[in-house]
Amino acid sequence: MTLIARTLPALLGLILILVAPGISALASPPASGESTEDGRHRMITSSETYMPLPPLTATVQANRRARGLLQIEAGLEISDSRLRHRVERYMPRLRNAYVSALSIYTGMHYSFGEVPDADRIAQILQEATDITLGQEGAEVLIGMIIIHAD
Repeated sequence: MTLIARTLPALLGLILILVAPGISALASPPASGESTEDGRHRMITSSETYMPLPPLTATVQANRRARGLLQIEAGLEISDSRLRHRVERYMPRLRNAYVSALSIYTGMHYSFGEVPDADRIAQILQEATDITLGQEGAEVLIGMIIIHAD
């Protein structure tokens, strides 16, 4: 079997994992106290300024093969209502920036089997948020970091 024939099914599965969880969540974030139809978002705060993000994922590799999946549950604390509306419009761009940043983290800064560095991940996601929005004001809050191993 060629390398492409062996990796193509895994790549297609990964694309579905990365894209499918956020499709319904990208349309509009739930209002405070609500959860999406599938119950993916749990409110970790009663704050009116908290906006949950769709689950963020990145592949974890070791020895040139996929060994697991990094999954992060996070949200944004946004006190400015105008910035909040901007974040809602920019959500596809933000999601792309988050997935790209997490892929770089898992590829360069994380070794399979180690405990993920929550501070570094928060810093990476905050930088991606500020750069994508072109301003500060949306604070990244991490609720959970999980490594799903194969």
